[in-house]
Amino acid sequence: MSEQKTAQVLKMLGNAHCLCIMLRLLGEGKTLENLSQATGLSPATVTYYVNRLRQRDLVRGERQGHQVSYSANAENTDALALLQSVAALYCEQAASAS
Repeated sequence: MSEQKTAQVLKMLGNAHCLCIMLRLLGEGKTLENLSQATGLSPATVTYYVNRLRQRDLVRGERQGHQVSYSANAENTDALALLQSVAALYCEQAASAS
């Protein structure tokens, strides 16, 4: 991944809402409703940030009937590896704080 692309990914993950959403998308796909409930953000806020993450190719959506299931874009392996590193560090810090 280029330095510029890495900086863009880090900038997106520097936003608390984006980071919160991306951490929840590392596992299985989630709908906007699932994300809203999991993050405590309003559906409109989740929609806004999911769209920004999709524009940066960090999130992909897959239509399932009437809903769209969103997940971390597995094809963007460099960004995914970076996110997994952040998640490991974040989860380790959260565990040691409690």
